[in-house]
Parts: sequence; structure tokens; C-alpha cells
Amino acid sequence: MNRSFGIELEIAGISTQHALAALQAVGVTVRQEGYNHTTRTHWKLVSDSSVQGGFEVVSPVLHGEDGIAEAMTVAEALSDAGATVNRTCGFHVHFDASDLSVADVKTILRRYADHEAEIDAIMPPSRRGGANTFCNTLARISFPRMMQAESISEMAVIMGSRYYKVNLEAFRRHGTIEFRQHSGTVNARKIANWVRFLGQFIDACKAMNTAPVASAPVIDHPALRGVQARLAAMFTAQGVVSLASICDAFGWLPHTARAAITRLRRTGMQIEPIRGQAAYRLTGGMMQEAAPAQESLWNGISESVVRFYRNRAAVLATL
Repeated sequence: MNRSFGIELEIAGISTQHALAALQAVGVTVRQEGYNHTTRTHWKLVSDSSVQGGFEVVSPVLHGEDGIAEAMTVAEALSDAGATVNRTCGFHVHFDASDLSVADVKTILRRYADHEAEIDAIMPPSRRGGANTFCNTLARISFPRMMQAESISEMAVIMGSRYYKVNLEAFRRHGTIEFRQHSGTVNARKIANWVRFLGQFIDACKAMNTAPVASAPVIDHPALRGVQARLAAMFTAQGVVSLASICDAFGWLPHTARAAITRLRRTGMQIEPIRGQAAYRLTGGMMQEAAPAQESLWNGISESVVRFYRNRAAVLATL
């Protein structure tokens, strides 16, 4: 994971003085400050009215695996000092978005929303769905409007609040995208895996937008041309295609995308809507015999991170 990031740990159980002493003892440069949103070159302890009986530990800008190691050192020191978390605590991660295009951010939002149920499964119940007002479900966002936005700042205005699992308002203030879903923790391993997962998730979304859509061959219908051929190639390569991804790829509104799918059906392609989802499945016609599986949450995620979260989901399912 090579992306720059910053973290916010909401904690309880110890005083700010105790936290300062513990972090300084392990060589961390840290200051206690009043409530602020200013990015520092040192760690800071600030008040947070949303945290019951606690406060927030905020990092400076951290970089890649070295930054993850530093965050783990901080978490271990706080844990050893007696820090705890409660249901009012969260763990937020900001990622540098300076290299992300509008299309990249749309893909991040769309994929997070498409896989929200899977991500919920690796979170405690208090951080699932719309259960927490400080990290609301992305299902409440107007995605048709979001997909028409021409800038990330416009997308943030459409979102209208920072209290979503993915927060774009941070882009206007810090040039970052914030992920707010994770529950409060001082577990160094949980922190490291969540940062790695999110960083790799962002990179995978970015890679999807740089891969040429038209590279998949339209082998059974050589008469197709232009956007019809490109759309057919998407279904040929993927098998299952979301309406949002079509709009992203072609710059269309949803009704235009639906009309294009209807025209493809007239060529003999067997495309069916998936019930309960804004997505379509190719069931016959141009789909190759060994069509790739439906796009996965774990595309581009390292094996160790996948294993960590699959085990975590299995355990949480028993509770």
C-alpha cells in the first residue's frame, strides 16, 4: 500500500495526560490541542463531543507501509496504557485524492455501495446499514445525480453531509476521501488491515478506469460498431454489468444506458435485469464459454487482507 493517508482514533478509558505520556514514551511526537481540523506534522489529541468519555487521536500525514507501522506503534502504546473504545467511538481513515479523477471517485462510491452488504459483514452491527448516524449507508445518496456530477466538489455538495461511510466533503477541506465506517479500535492488526484494504480498494477502482473497455472482443456479432460494440464488449467480458458502471464508462444518464441495452437485445443478445439491483446479466448470445465471474469486492486486494476479513466475517456471523 503506497498511498498517503491519515487516521483518527476515537478512544476512551484513559486521560489525555496518560495518552500523551504513553505515546511520548515510545518516541511519538504528539501534542494536546483544542478541537481543530488542521493537519499537523505531529500526532495530536483533540476533544470530540461525539465520543462518550473520551477524545480523538489524530495522525499527521502518513505514507504507505511506513505509515502503517507508525499507526500500529501508536495503537499498541494506547492499548498498553489502558485505552478502550465504546459504541460512540469510530476509526476514520483519510486518503490522499490528488491523483484521483472524477471517474475514479465515482467508481469508488459505486463499488463501495455495490458491496456495502459484504463490507457490513466485517463490521459490528452498530456500523452496518444505516444503524449509525455518523456513518450512514450510501443507499441514501442520489446516485443518478452523483453520476452526472462534473467535479468531486460537486459530488460532495450532492452528498450533502460528511456523515456517510464514504465522505467526500473531506476533499474540499483536505483534498482527501474519508472512510468512516470502521468501529473504534486500538487493535493494531485491525488498523493495519483496514488501511491496507482501503488503499488497495482505491487503487483497484482507479485501475478499472484505466483499463480499455473496448479491449474485449465482440466475436459473435462483427456487424456491431461504435458504442454498441463497446457496450457488448463489457457484457462479453464481465457477464454482469451495473447500470452505474455503464453510465461511468460512456458518460450516459441512466435512461440512455437502458435504451442502449434495449438496442443490444434487438441484436440477439440475451440480457436480463437482476431483480433488486441496478444491474444486468448476460445469459446468452455473445457471452464466451468461460466468462469472468461477477466483479468482486476483493479484486486487487492482497491475499493476507482477504484472509483476515473472511475469517472476521465468519466469526461475526456467529454472534
